[in-house]
Amino acid sequence: MDRPVRVLPIRPDVRFLKDEAKRRRRGGEFGSLAAAQFAIAREHGFGSWPQLATFIRTRRLSTAERAAALVRAACGSDVRTARTLLAAEPELARHDLATACVTGEADVVARILAGRPGAATRPTGPNGIPPILYACFTRLLRSDPDRAAGVRQVVRLLLAAGADPNTTVDAYEEAPPIYGAAGVVNDPELTAMLLAAGADPDEGLPLPDPDDALAPGRPWGNESLYHAAEFPDPACAELLLDAKPHPIRVSYCLRRALDFDNPPMIEAFLRHGADPNLVPSFGRGRTALISAVIGGHAARTVARILDAGASVNAVDDARLTALRYAVRYGEREITGLLTARGGDPDAVTDEDRWMGAISTGDAPPGPGRPDLDLLERAAERGDVELINRLVHAGADVNGTSRGTDLPPLHAAAYRGHRDAVIALLAAGVDPTTLNHYGGTALQAAVFGSEHCTDPRGGISMRPFEEVTHGDYPGVVAALLAAGTPMPDEIAGSPAVQELLHRHA
Repeated sequence: MDRPVRVLPIRPDVRFLKDEAKRRRRGGEFGSLAAAQFAIAREHGFGSWPQLATFIRTRRLSTAERAAALVRAACGSDVRTARTLLAAEPELARHDLATACVTGEADVVARILAGRPGAATRPTGPNGIPPILYACFTRLLRSDPDRAAGVRQVVRLLLAAGADPNTTVDAYEEAPPIYGAAGVVNDPELTAMLLAAGADPDEGLPLPDPDDALAPGRPWGNESLYHAAEFPDPACAELLLDAKPHPIRVSYCLRRALDFDNPPMIEAFLRHGADPNLVPSFGRGRTALISAVIGGHAARTVARILDAGASVNAVDDARLTALRYAVRYGEREITGLLTARGGDPDAVTDEDRWMGAISTGDAPPGPGRPDLDLLERAAERGDVELINRLVHAGADVNGTSRGTDLPPLHAAAYRGHRDAVIALLAAGVDPTTLNHYGGTALQAAVFGSEHCTDPRGGISMRPFEEVTHGDYPGVVAALLAAGTPMPDEIAGSPAVQELLHRHA
């Protein structure tokens, strides 16, 4: 017979439950504090200790404050907190216009719009933004199929009542509804609805000057198309591309598509005229062709970029061509393709060939140290065998990257590659070294456990719960064991948070 769910007191305090977990562990009921905390959470009807802690924390808030917390969580990336609040208090979904917009309670929205003329355009809720922005940015649309149809109906009601499909608010990062629909929740039906209502695929941004396309800080990308390129399904990106944003924006956002192993998405951008030779202000001066080779894309993708007019012998800031990178990475099929399409074999050096031999496991004694980019790339892919070969060949495991990417240990930690982290630590990497953002590898792992929804592409707009790869608790445990200091704040996925709480 199942054990009855325990009832929390009227004014619960997480400290008492922590003390209970310690007592039960000391008494031998559980082998670890984390196991005791998990059991207590389940006894109270929660799926994890962080969920129980979230619930207790929000019990101290007023109803209006809990409603505001629901809206903020739903429009952020932490759908877990939104679900915890709704599970504990379903009536919060109908508390006011903002909560009804984020939860898809269309009947509540219809009633409010009928009784309050102008409510469809008036800023409201905890973020002080028009209702349509809540409805277009709620992650519940993406993560809760039972609410998705309701959220779409809310947007229909708001548009019919006069909501502006191009509204922006400075305090909300000047993000129009189309950014939420296509680049955040990635919903084709909602994206099509907004475009049909007149949403601007250029998001009202100034049109780029082709002669100034490379200048840093210019708004050559647009958020909706840039972030739509991060998702597996190209449907929203196709809708935006069909709406004909400025050609430079199409070319610019192709670079984001190349961060992921998604040939249909890359094909969509090329089919809509993306220029593979445009070099944006970021990315170490690399064209789309060079980025495709570095990113490990298949030969068919490289061939398609060449077919689109890519310059085969273009060089990046390191004065390397796509062919030289292919040789360095031991990509024989790509090397043959680029050579056949006009790549200059005379540009390839003995050092390139030696590094290629390391990549394939056939390395003779070499002329020097392998380039740090190779170690970064191996760390990003979690390729332990290649990491060990590069270390044996003399790679500087504590070297500083010349670009904007994370150092090897941080790159592996961010992507949850436990075995790669252990291999790098064994090779002598300093676990306390800071990255370009001022954080440790441990902080990169904690951040990645919530934000690295794709180990190839890194940060995206997808919710925390869509980080399903990697062994982040294993990475965190290895880094702590190596002497990395605890972060100032405990964050990360529920499993990472539980481990950090136990360590603390």
